Amino acid sequence: MTPRKAERYDTTEAALDVLMHEHDAGVLGEHDDDVWYRYHDGYAQAALSVRLPVRPLMTYGHRETLVFFDNLLLESDTRDELARVRQDDRSDVAGLLGRVGGECAGAVSVWTPGAERPTTATYRALSEPALAALFDERHGERLTAAMLESRQVMSGVQRKLVLRRWNNTWQLPLNGAAGTHIIKRASGRYDGLVANELACLAFYRTIGLVVPAAHAIASEDDSTEPTLIAIERYDRIEAPSTDAGSLPPITRVHQEDVCQVTGRLPRRKYQRDGGPGVRDLAAAIRRYSVRPANDLQELLAAVIANVCLGNGDAHGKNFALLHSASGARLAPFYDVVSTEVYPSLSPDLSMRFGHSYQPQALTAADVQRLAADLGVAPAKVRSTIEQVTTTLQQAMHDVLHATTAMVGGEVAALSRLEALMRVRLPTVAELARRV
Repeated sequence: MTPRKAERYDTTEAALDVLMHEHDAGVLGEHDDDVWYRYHDGYAQAALSVRLPVRPLMTYGHRETLVFFDNLLLESDTRDELARVRQDDRSDVAGLLGRVGGECAGAVSVWTPGAERPTTATYRALSEPALAALFDERHGERLTAAMLESRQVMSGVQRKLVLRRWNNTWQLPLNGAAGTHIIKRASGRYDGLVANELACLAFYRTIGLVVPAAHAIASEDDSTEPTLIAIERYDRIEAPSTDAGSLPPITRVHQEDVCQVTGRLPRRKYQRDGGPGVRDLAAAIRRYSVRPANDLQELLAAVIANVCLGNGDAHGKNFALLHSASGARLAPFYDVVSTEVYPSLSPDLSMRFGHSYQPQALTAADVQRLAADLGVAPAKVRSTIEQVTTTLQQAMHDVLHATTAMVGGEVAALSRLEALMRVRLPTVAELARRV
């Protein structure tokens, strides 16, 4: 389909209200199969995206509008279930966001025209057994019903739900209210996935990278591995509580993933499929970050750590820019998992390390190319390889031991991760000596 020119869209048709930081920002509309977006006249606050700057009287066309808004939606079978329940098409981005766009990633929310927007955030308490039950059904009817009740959506493939943690209890946000945590359910196809993610986040933390706090939600049956993990949201800030009996307000902080930043649709999140690579991330950091040197160093450390941990799923939607009053910066790292410990998954990387997607076959030439992609000196890559591999080697026993204790017992996936790291760390360290 060839998108129409934006000026030819009928912008008088019914549109969705788009809010940014709780302020009316603009309207999202449809024209046949196309979508369009326009800021309100006089709106002069933060833009939705670096690719959608605030321009008075301008209507953004299908491609640029779709890139931002489709990347807000989930990609999994839960999207199909949501579309089925509401009798929408899974490709109807505006239609789906009109149902569940009240609580999205970042500071954007989407509302149907004339919808009553709550002036006070409300929540419904959930026990942990009730929470587990929402994720229990194979086809996700209960989870979908909770998303619709909450008017929330989070992008990604894993089944997930946004909740608020308050006074050691879980609360389901209602009608677009903000939440503080993302709850994800591990797939039964991949054993020990919760422990895997907890360990990889901890390894990132040991090398000085910022990651969100996370913990496992224990299964009712103590003999089974946890299947739910709670990730604290870095794009939500809860005010200090002044009254033990009332909920403190939550501020939304804006973010956009690197697919949104670089103009890729969700299906283009992998570099092999035309998605962003390390060079694209580095270019975005240099162009938009208020602390580019710091962010480039963190990106470099993360790229090296992904090879050491066997994280082959660090694609364009698993990196983001976080926006604040002081400007944009690389967001904390998230969705960090060793995919290589699962034999059914490809061992290849989502983004090339230098010339190669294969972490077990890297050469000094790949290190040189990685330096060029990042725009840093090869000596910087060499010293970072030395620091990352040494730190991970020293931390390996303690991190794996602590994660085992956290999930309540031995996990086979962690044993496979340890075996992988014992082979991979000296191999990667040797690369530094060849440059």
